[in-house]
Amino acid sequence: MQGTLLSGEFDHTVDPKGRVTLPARYREYFEGGAVLVHLKDQEPCVRVYHPDSWREFDEKYLEPLNVFENARDSWRTRDIYRNQDTVEPDRQGRVLLPAQRIRELNLNGKVKIIGNRTHLEIWNPDTLTELECEREGGRV
Repeated sequence: MQGTLLSGEFDHTVDPKGRVTLPARYREYFEGGAVLVHLKDQEPCVRVYHPDSWREFDEKYLEPLNVFENARDSWRTRDIYRNQDTVEPDRQGRVLLPAQRIRELNLNGKVKIIGNRTHLEIWNPDTLTELECEREGGRV
């Protein structure tokens, strides 16, 4: 399934234990694990990468950073890796979201999962709607 492009929009829920079921069409793709990351300086969602896709992201965007001579690069990588978790989906295709991400992003109850080419994104639906509205100049 290498080279899979992730797309679509899905309505799911976070259960009381903090688990969310990945979309059925992508469960096989994530069988070997998933990397969950919240890029705090970007969008307020949890990104879900296949481990191979995360390695590609890391090689392209993080490895070139100069963490020894540039404090900004050093803090950027630190922030990314402190907000990253590797998880194994269960037999039902559920992944356990870190409690801290659930709190930070208000991911209780209903969530919106959207495909974004190399990864999925788990959003609070209200936050996503607000940002879409802002981007479109206040139109709903």
